Amino acid sequence: MNHNIAGAVIALTAGLIIAFINYLISEKVLIKAPEKYSLITVIRQALQVGFLALTYFAGVKTQLADPSYLLVGAVAGLTLPMFYFTRKLLKVNEQATEDRKEKGGKADG
Repeated sequence: MNHNIAGAVIALTAGLIIAFINYLISEKVLIKAPEKYSLITVIRQALQVGFLALTYFAGVKTQLADPSYLLVGAVAGLTLPMFYFTRKLLKVNEQATEDRKEKGGKADG
């Protein structure tokens, strides 16, 4: 049973890394080209689904841990930091919007 828990913790850690990568991608797009954010959302979702599929098939093929434990860990790793990263992205978006307004106001005046 311990190998299942260890597998879930490893999958959780990998999920946290994927969530952080998704945050970095989103932050960069919000700052540089916010009009393309909807496209990045699709790419982020593909990355998450690919990670979940890879986690499942790795669990099935290696049989080192039960795939359901791995999936629970992976999903928790992808979802739990979402609250924190969403709040940070909202602040980044607000700041980027203010910066664009200031640049637009100076260019017009």
